[in-house]
This record gives sequence, C-alpha cells and structure tokens, in this order.
Amino acid sequence: MQSVVVEAEKYSLTTGKGSYTLLGWWRFCYLHSFETKQHTIYWNDKVFSGTSEGPEMVRGGGLLVIGQDQDRMGGGYTFSQSLNSVVADLRLYNRTLTNSEALDFVSCKETHLDPQPLVSFSDFKNNWKIEGSVNIEDLNLADICQKESSFLIMFPEAWSFSQAVAMCNNVGGSLPVPISARENEQILSFLNPYIPYCSDAHGYSIALGMLKEYETHSHYHYKSGENITYSNFLYRRDEDSNCVAIAVTEDDYGYWYYSKCDLELCTICNFTSVTHLKVRGLCDESLFDTTYLVLGESGEKPVFRGFSNSQLQWTGTTWTLTYLPENNVKATMTTKFEDEYPVGLRQWITEGDRCSLQQGSSQFLVISACRASSFK
Repeated sequence: MQSVVVEAEKYSLTTGKGSYTLLGWWRFCYLHSFETKQHTIYWNDKVFSGTSEGPEMVRGGGLLVIGQDQDRMGGGYTFSQSLNSVVADLRLYNRTLTNSEALDFVSCKETHLDPQPLVSFSDFKNNWKIEGSVNIEDLNLADICQKESSFLIMFPEAWSFSQAVAMCNNVGGSLPVPISARENEQILSFLNPYIPYCSDAHGYSIALGMLKEYETHSHYHYKSGENITYSNFLYRRDEDSNCVAIAVTEDDYGYWYYSKCDLELCTICNFTSVTHLKVRGLCDESLFDTTYLVLGESGEKPVFRGFSNSQLQWTGTTWTLTYLPENNVKATMTTKFEDEYPVGLRQWITEGDRCSLQQGSSQFLVISACRASSFK
C-alpha cells in the first residue's frame, strides 16, 4: 500500500492508502486553491479531498526540477534521490482546474483547457535542460491509457519450442497466445522492430503458445490445455507438425501456420504481472540489489533492472551486473555460449563489491523467479 506526499516549502500533506502495481501508469492530478485552502488529489481511480495549510502562493525565481531532490539550489543531486520512472504529460496551470476537468485528465479523455499550461512537455527540447541518464521518447495517449496489464519481452536467440518454453518459465513469463484479432495485431506491432534480428532465408516467424490436437485439428493452450477458439491460419499444411507460429513475412504477415517443434525461432515472452527475479549467493554487505525486474531491451536483449541501484544487461560479449552509483563495482558472468542468459546457477567474477572475496575471484549466484519457499 502506498501514499502520495505533497510538499510545498515547510508544508506537507499525505493522501490515504492505495494499492498500485509497478510498471503501470499512475494518472495523477493535484488541485489546490490558495484562497480557500482546499485541495483535491486524483490518483487513478482514487479521490482524496480536504483542507490544509499551505503557502499563500508559489513564489517565482527558483528552479523546477523533475526527478531529483535538490539539496541546494540547482545542485546537491545524489543517485539515491533520483526518480526511477517514466514521466509523461506533465502540466502546471496557473488556475485551479475544475473537478470535471481533472477527472477527464486522469480518465484519459482528450482535454483542451484554456489558458494553456505554464509548464508542460509540449516543447521539451527547448524548454527543459536534460542532465544525467534521461531518455526522451514520444508517447501517444493510448500508450499511457492502455488498461492491459500484460506486456511482451523479446528474446532474439533462435530456440526450439521446448527451449522457448523453458526460458519464458525461468523469467516468470509464458509464450503468447492471442485469443482475438486485436491481440494478434498487438503481437505484430511489437515484433516489427525486431525483423533485422530474427529474419533468415525462410523469413521471420515467432512461436506461439499453442499446440495442435491431431484428431480434431483444433489447437489448445500449451500450459492450461484450454481450447483456443480464435484462429488465424492461412493454411493448414504440414500435418506432421503440431506447434504453431505466427509469420511476419510480407506474403503471410500476421497469419499462423503449423511448424515443427524443433524448428528454432526467435522467442517473445508474455508477462501478465511484474516478475521479481531474486539473486541468491550474495553476502549481506553486498552493494548489489537482490531483486530485479525484467524490463525492455538494451540493444536487442532484455535488461534486468534492480529495485534500487543495480542493472544487469548484455554488454556485447557477456552479461554484466553493475552497481550504478559506482561503475567500478560490477560482476561479469562467465559465458560459455552467446545465447546464455543469467538466469539459473551461473559463475560470476566480482570486482569492487563489499563481500570478503579476493578481487577478481569467482563465485556462483542463482538468479531465479522462484520464491524462497521453492528452495529447500
């Protein structure tokens, strides 16, 4: 359960409790009347109202800093006080919005408010100074307002069906199973940027999480065994094959076909919730995080981001775990094959950590989506 704290000068107010998931958009709007001291906070589907003390006005002449705490005017920034998130559609108005205007904003309705906001992201490059590790991207309203809780991650290595199932299971996901034309189109939209990584002489295809039932020629979910009623087969040839793939080639774009289960294809994993990967084997004094999230890609491979100050990513030849405040603190995985991933039991060479290991010595770590109760 979380609360929102709003501070201005020496004044502070805290909202009631709400439960919100990581890697999901938080739509937030704060209304404050300097005349009546009334405030209303819209936080997704929650509304908090009340009366509170506060300044008579917001004084000018300072600096508006997003994503960092200022220990002094325009400085005193530290890594531990930085915001690790995505911020979109920030607006600051010089009037108190009406309740209906604020509700439209957090409900993802198109808003055309007058006058225009004093501060916004509409002209980001000219109106804002960017410092530190900041990525700028264009987002549509639909990207922010989508209600789907699932997301996809690409693994560009060529694997058989059983290998793909094992990888998705190891990171807490599963192979995608589209059950509607809209979900099929969402998979295609996700796949388009990866055509250079996954194309070969046969085109570009991705394994789906379905298997064929030979007697009825129907197809079912590879985990639950549930029959899938939606179908998008262009043809049903190759009767000896019982796996299903989706084509991303020009002639067969978006259509399904039966494929041999030992055919090696690029893999995407579908996540219906945020997966927490745990690292076991670090000492209590270690600087590295022990919990990681599977995030989007760096280059073509996924990134594993620690809860506080670490990041695990592919660095061209191997996997490197980095303590972000100090780049000289790192652990490098001993890689035997290029398509190895850091999940499971792996050997690592650690440098600069607090654990009482000889610098450059190796240790074994386990990175897994399994809970502590799974270990004996």
